[in-house]
Amino acid sequence: MRHGKPKRPVRGLLSKVAGTVARRRLMDAGDSVLVALSAGPDSTALVAALCALRDAGRIGAVSALHVDHGLREGGALDADCARATCGRYGVPFESVRVAVGPGNVQASARRARYQALRAAAARRGAARIATGHTRTDQAETFVMRALRGAGARGLSAIPPRRGAIVRPLIDVGRDEIIAFLEAEGLAWREDPTNASTRFLRNAVRLELMPALRRLEPRAEAALARAADLLRDDERALVRRARELVDAGGAIAVAAMRRVPRAVGRRAVRALWRVAASGARALPAAQVDAILALCRRKRPGRISLPGRVEARVAQGRLAIAPPTVEGAPRPVVAVRGPGRYLLGALTVDVALQDGPAAASPPWPLFLRGRMPGDRIRPERARGGKKLKAWLIDRKVPRERRDDLVVLADGEGNVLLLPELGIRSSAAGSLSVTVRRAQER
Repeated sequence: MRHGKPKRPVRGLLSKVAGTVARRRLMDAGDSVLVALSAGPDSTALVAALCALRDAGRIGAVSALHVDHGLREGGALDADCARATCGRYGVPFESVRVAVGPGNVQASARRARYQALRAAAARRGAARIATGHTRTDQAETFVMRALRGAGARGLSAIPPRRGAIVRPLIDVGRDEIIAFLEAEGLAWREDPTNASTRFLRNAVRLELMPALRRLEPRAEAALARAADLLRDDERALVRRARELVDAGGAIAVAAMRRVPRAVGRRAVRALWRVAASGARALPAAQVDAILALCRRKRPGRISLPGRVEARVAQGRLAIAPPTVEGAPRPVVAVRGPGRYLLGALTVDVALQDGPAAASPPWPLFLRGRMPGDRIRPERARGGKKLKAWLIDRKVPRERRDDLVVLADGEGNVLLLPELGIRSSAAGSLSVTVRRAQER
């Protein structure tokens, strides 16, 4: 355990945190906040800073939760140190032990930690959960992600706020944290694993960042500012991408071809997040493959993780579970002119003005293509099976399976309105199909 040396209090950090909370709109005056308190230097300083805001009436009540992951010795000593800090500032304190699942230890520990924090926030009625991420963490994260080839979203690094999670120290460097703790005479605990360079973050912190500071003393602040700028750019691009998604949850391929590639990538990811809720991010190679699919002049599909597929058909890109070839649409009986709903489609059936042919054989039926359907187009010799007729005219399979058919009860197709095809028996019938994005 390290103890700060009692000195004159450092007020610069407190004013900087207050400015961050106000400028970045992290909390409102009445918001109660739960602090994720590890007993390390950052979270210890965070408790002190938030209590200063509490006492000034800038935020509501402050409480703290210490999470012991059980991954190393010393968890009980960490909890004791955290408890002492909370006792000094009159902060309700709780310590919990969590079980870390299999797989990536750091990722599993993080999931368990945030699950415990959300549960504690619900118990205490806390509107915000504050973590001790600093400007130093921000710069290190930027460098780590740059080394992995991240784009703007990854280089945005640690968001100052994500939902209920807030980072009030995000504009404060670790050197300022240590100076503050020493000035306040606060004790903190060091995690011994932080000294091991076998972890990438530690190697960046202990080896790469000192080298960057020798080249540019303001490197940390510059990298953190770059993350802020890229976050603004990312938000603008994401908003533009979301504008492409229509009411039916798809995107017009023509629009995808017009927008910059950066917008197209984010549009693909927007569709993916809805279709594969909870799944991991879509790999960049598959995003690029979907963009290539949109540039082709014909329909196609690509299988994706999570039992979904990217599908280009009828000039639209969608990401959804695979379609089943030949799966029938609902069947709607048409007993006369009027407006009918066929699933998500609106279909208007009318009789055209002018000399009418023989009265249609009501009821007719709106539906999808079915086995055995036949058609005898106007000015054509004889009839033919509908499937063979469509294949002869090179109508893509995806389009064939999605067509709306108006047929009689014997399987004779009168109209294929979306292809502009009429049979010789259609007479004065007129059918208009409107899809969701056209309403």
